[in-house]
Amino acid sequence: MKRFQWRLQRVLDITEQREQVVRAELFALAGAITRVRQEIIRRQVLLRTVLEELAKKGLAERLAQQILFLQQSVSAAREIDRLKGDLAGLEAQRTEKTALFMRLRGQRETLERLRAEARERHRREEDKREQAQFDETTHIAFARKLRHERTGAVA
Repeated sequence: MKRFQWRLQRVLDITEQREQVVRAELFALAGAITRVRQEIIRRQVLLRTVLEELAKKGLAERLAQQILFLQQSVSAAREIDRLKGDLAGLEAQRTEKTALFMRLRGQRETLERLRAEARERHRREEDKREQAQFDETTHIAFARKLRHERTGAVA
């Protein structure tokens, strides 16, 4: 039986590799998004904690520290806004990568379906060839037997 070889196998292999790379990039982006979100939350909690500590202090002590807190909170708010911008950028990248991943997955599934169909066609063709060869062998054997009977009966 002739071995099955599919001409588009290399295309399928490359598509699978690209899909794996994009999947890994998606996981990396998800990790980066998680880290940025955690950093935003950490900074917001820190600001709230400092503000709560200020609220517990007496008026005279609080006024002196409140001016310093307000100055620092402006830069902290800018940093949180920058992190939110980074987060939006990462989420946009994730959306693009997800679309690419879905497209690659569709291509891979299509190629796998085509390969399965080609393999099935190959199997049917090989079965036909084997059947034809078997039929030919049977006809030859029958013809020989018939000839042998005729030549044996004549003698």
